[in-house]
Order: sequence, then structure tokens, then C-alpha cells
Amino acid sequence: MLKEINILIVEDEIIIANDIKRALQKFNYNIIDIVKSGETAIKTVEKTKPDLVLVDILLEGTLDGIDITNTIQSEYNVPVIYLTAYSDQRTLNEAKLTAPYGYISKPFEDKELYSAIEMALYKFQLDQVLKDAKYKIEKLHHIAIELATCESNKTIFRTTEKALKEIFSITKYAFYKRIEDKLILQTEKPMKIFKSKYNIAEGVIGKIFSLDDMCICSSQTEIEAIEPSWKNIHSAIGYRIGDEDIFIAISTEEEAFDIELADILNILFNHTVEALKRLQYENLLKKKAVIDPLTNVYNRLYYDQSIKYEMKLANRYNNEIGFIVIDVNNLKKINDEYGHNKGDEALKFVASLLFSQARESDNVIRSGGDEFLLMLPQTGKEVEIVEKRLRQAMIDFNKKSELPFPVSFAIGSAFWSTEMNKSTEEIIEEADKKMFIDKRNSIDSR
Repeated sequence: MLKEINILIVEDEIIIANDIKRALQKFNYNIIDIVKSGETAIKTVEKTKPDLVLVDILLEGTLDGIDITNTIQSEYNVPVIYLTAYSDQRTLNEAKLTAPYGYISKPFEDKELYSAIEMALYKFQLDQVLKDAKYKIEKLHHIAIELATCESNKTIFRTTEKALKEIFSITKYAFYKRIEDKLILQTEKPMKIFKSKYNIAEGVIGKIFSLDDMCICSSQTEIEAIEPSWKNIHSAIGYRIGDEDIFIAISTEEEAFDIELADILNILFNHTVEALKRLQYENLLKKKAVIDPLTNVYNRLYYDQSIKYEMKLANRYNNEIGFIVIDVNNLKKINDEYGHNKGDEALKFVASLLFSQARESDNVIRSGGDEFLLMLPQTGKEVEIVEKRLRQAMIDFNKKSELPFPVSFAIGSAFWSTEMNKSTEEIIEEADKKMFIDKRNSIDSR
């Protein structure tokens, strides 16, 4: 069914106004009112929100047609056509400044009026599409800037969701992430219709994941053929975001997602993908900055960055921090006799051993050429037990080792607590001294 077009006539000559009304009714337009003054016209527009206003330039009262047109079009977003007996250059110039959607000189034919109205309504509709697109593009520009500063995947998706709601008025949506052979729902408080997980090739979500481009379903029949449980969903649109993430929006209306909307949405998700790539690259750079490239454990820079945080936690919860200093024995001798490649393998061997014995919360750090440091949060006197475990692990590792020489290390431990009047540097120095004693004892025992 075609939408009824509501028109307001602003004309102070009642006979002419009624003639216009009758002419328009022949074309099935609905005349919501006839008013004589500019002041009344503005009040009527505010109250009734017509689709179009026909305005005579000369009116009763203090406001003429030119005076009120700017207000009607700018404040109430209603198109205006001038109907006037004035066609002199001065009047035309003044009228043009208000950017009306038409200017018809009296007298006029009914068909001429009809054509002018249809053209005005069509032009106004196009203008609204352009205004809407401009608004969305401007908003997307701000979202793009926001995405460029997000510091986590979570904030990237939250920013994207904000854009979906504020710019596109999309509220029925979900995000999924590929985890192994499943697509797992990631959206907080989703609609019940969205399952918690899908197989990789199952349903609408699986179809979206299989495509490199966007996926649009525009009818209930099309959707039910893929997703039989979605009985009242008439439209869906989906995107694959990067390699692992999926977006889908749904609607109960037919053809709710058109190509124009899809194109602008595509801009949003391109920015989302770029933000995810940027963050991934930044995290990789950060990781490279604090990871020792040879042994793949943390370096001294990471320790310097993390120790303050660990001490802050320890002070807050009255915890202790254990430290174990390790120095690989005979590394220079290994390098001299077997070559630096075998020396590197020995270091990797020790790093692998330490990593295998560490908890998830522990930090394995290569602090120097042949030195390692273990930082163990929430560990006090138990650090001595960890030290013994490492010694035994070294013995066990050597039994399985394929290296042409045994690997050993000297070890020393100590722990720091909030009650001590010592710094962590002093505690590490204590562990270092114990390590040197252990190294000297191992040399003396040969």
C-alpha cells in the first residue's frame, strides 16, 4: 500500500486555496489543513508534520512565505513549494536563497502542480538519503578515529557495537568467533535466537564464515532454508571480520538490509578489521620487545616493567615474591669445544626446563648471557622447594638429552615480603650470592 501524502496549503485567498485543495484531492493527496498566515503555518507544521507545504509568498500577518520557508525546511525538515503570482527577478532571487523544492507561478494547470509535487517529493527523498549517508559517513569518521586508539579487542568490538546502535539503529545482532571447529557466540546479553555455538559449516553463521564478502538474506523463505529454527526472521546481513570473527544482524522485516546500507556497514567493518590488525601488530611488537629471541623467554626489560606491578599486588594482598637466580655452568667451555650453536642449544635446553617447571603466574627471564631469573609471585619460603625441584628436573632432563655433553647450572634463591626492610634488588642480590656459593661448591667438588 502506498503511503498517503499529507499536504499543508498556506494561502490567504480562500477561493484559490479551495481550488488547489480540490485539484490535489483528484490526485489522491490528503490536505491536512488550509492556513492563511505564516505564524499559523509554522505552528501547524510543528503539530502535524506534513509531507509537503505549498506556500504563497504574500500572506496575512507579519511573516510572508519567504520568511517561514527557511524555518519549515531547516527546523522541521519539510519540503516547500512556492505557489505565487510574483515572478519578478527580485522575488525569484529572494526565493532561491531559501532553497525551495519548487516555484510555480499562478495561474497553473492541475497537471503542472501534480508534476511539481511529485518531483519535489522525489528530490526531497533523495536529499534525505544523501543527508543520511553524509551523517553516517561523518559519524563513521569519528568511530574510525576511536577504533584507531582502542587498546584491546574488547574495546574494538564495543566501539563497533556502539556504531551499530547509534549510526545504523541496529540492535538485533551478534558476534561469533571461530575457536577450532566451532563458531562461539561472543556478544554479551544476546537475543535468545542466537545459539551459543555452531559447527563451522552450520546455519546462517556457517554460511557467512564460508564467504569472503558480505552475505545478505532478504526473505523469510531464504533464511528458513538455512536456519529452520528462525521462524519470524525475514532479513539478515552478515560479515566475516578478519579470519576468525563473524558479525550478523537480523530483522523481522523483509528486505531490511539493502545494498546502500551494506556498503556503509562495510566501511565500518573495514575499520574494525584494520583496528584488529593494528592491535595484533602492536602486541607482536610489544612481545618482541620483551622476549629473548634465542630462548623465547622474557628478557630483562620485561622484568623491569613487571616488577613494579608485582610489588603493587604483593603490597595490596600482603603476598611474598620468590626469586631464583640460575647461571649455566661451563657455557664458555661448551662454546669453545662444541661451537656456539651447541652453546645456544644448551641455553634453550635450560630455558625449556625452567619453563616446564614454572606455574602460569611465574615469569622465566633471561637476565644475561648465561643467566636466568625466575620471579615467582605469592611464593615465600616455598622457593627453596622450587629450587630443589629444578635441580632434580635438570638431572631428569639430562637423561633424555641428545646433546653431546651434560648441562648443569648453579642456583640460588631468596624471597621478598612486604614486612622486610629490603628492596627486591637486595633480595635478588642475596639469591645471586647463594648461586655463586653453589657454583663454587660444584667446582670444588670436582
